[in-house]
Amino acid sequence: MKPIAPAVPLRVLVLHASGVGSTAELARFVGEVLRERGHEVDVHAVADMTDAALQLPTYDRIVLGSAIRYDRWLPEMRRFVEAHGELLATRPVSAFFTCLALSRPTGEAQAAGYAERVRALFAPATELEVQGFAGVLDLKKLPFVQRWLLGAIAAFNGVPEGDYRDWGAVRAWAEALAPASSGASLPRPAPQAG
Repeated sequence: MKPIAPAVPLRVLVLHASGVGSTAELARFVGEVLRERGHEVDVHAVADMTDAALQLPTYDRIVLGSAIRYDRWLPEMRRFVEAHGELLATRPVSAFFTCLALSRPTGEAQAAGYAERVRALFAPATELEVQGFAGVLDLKKLPFVQRWLLGAIAAFNGVPEGDYRDWGAVRAWAEALAPASSGASLPRPAPQAG
């Protein structure tokens, strides 16, 4: 990942696609870390954004994040990349995903496959860095069919319900996205697992 230099305030867009909210929380945290570093940051759900509201050319860096469901980014994020691929190829783009595979020590290979699927969505010329983070398994937030299916998959893989996000790793990744500007503030503590 190449941070943008010099250390002047950047305009950063963080868009997320979240199944039940944990990826959205992670995206908001990335936005807060970048704000602490003195940058102007907009954080939005990709599904809520219209083309007119996006103003993509006005951003210095774009961060896209989605939960992984059925081995892929959520459909709304895939559609966004497809619709805006040419413009994304002209900007530094960082992408992240959340998945339960990273909650298991043996999940690295599976997560690497997810990262490759994310990279494949983008034009070859896109300056892209992809990072995976462990997610949250909270079955009561899911509709019945998904609760049953994901619960069975999680049980088969030995993943109990819980919040597996590593906020320190998320902070380190977000800090590496852009150098601190002269307007940087003191960092806030990471959200607590809830």
